[in-house]
Amino acid sequence: MSDHPPTHLYLSSEKDDLFERGPWPKPFTFNDEVVRVFDDMVSRSVPLYYEVVAAAAHWAKAYYQPGTRLIDVGCSTGTFLELLGRFLKEPAVLVGIDNAPAMLTKAAEKLAHLQDRHQIELRCENAGDGSFTGSSVVVMNYTLQFLPLAERRPLLQAIYDGLAPGGLLFLSEKVKSGSPRIQETITHHYEAFKARNGYAQTEIERKKEALENVLVPLTYEQQIQMLRDTGFSHVDSLIRLHNFVSFVALK
Repeated sequence: MSDHPPTHLYLSSEKDDLFERGPWPKPFTFNDEVVRVFDDMVSRSVPLYYEVVAAAAHWAKAYYQPGTRLIDVGCSTGTFLELLGRFLKEPAVLVGIDNAPAMLTKAAEKLAHLQDRHQIELRCENAGDGSFTGSSVVVMNYTLQFLPLAERRPLLQAIYDGLAPGGLLFLSEKVKSGSPRIQETITHHYEAFKARNGYAQTEIERKKEALENVLVPLTYEQQIQMLRDTGFSHVDSLIRLHNFVSFVALK
């Protein structure tokens, strides 16, 4: 079975041209225009995106406890849940949480073919309003970074409290370096990565401006400490390239 989502799931996603010309989302928000191009945007903007999705699915399968729920916080268009649903042999409850209705519409389309095997729940709500009771796996890829700093610790605490003993949090985040010189080099190489994926420099600069004060990263060390302070006893990182890191944390 392929680790990557099948190509047909992306045929409905248009090319990301939001920042090419004319007015663009400012500040950045997950509106209908962003949803229209989201799958193309994330695959060209996040290093090792498909590898992260596949790793999350493998770890979720490994730590899933029968009779519990698997929850994707900020599920967007359902790419992770679709892959996980194909990985899991036994029926499971797959829960997707997102506060953008258009994202959930796309997710419902991707997950429709899994409804005969799994119970699918798509909930339109803010991450902080979600219930995590009865879960053994929670995945949160590139979602926590968009929340106000004051809301991040309480959300992680709610996830920790809701997880079954031995449960898994798979967390992917954009981080920043505590060294300005290293951060400058990271930014240079990340922008080169986006340029190689077809973004013009004007698009890169416009999106950076749109994301200012909307996506607020912590340092790698701050993120690890926040997970430990929440109660997770085993915390490590799996995947890291440029300023994007995937963490695993066990209860």
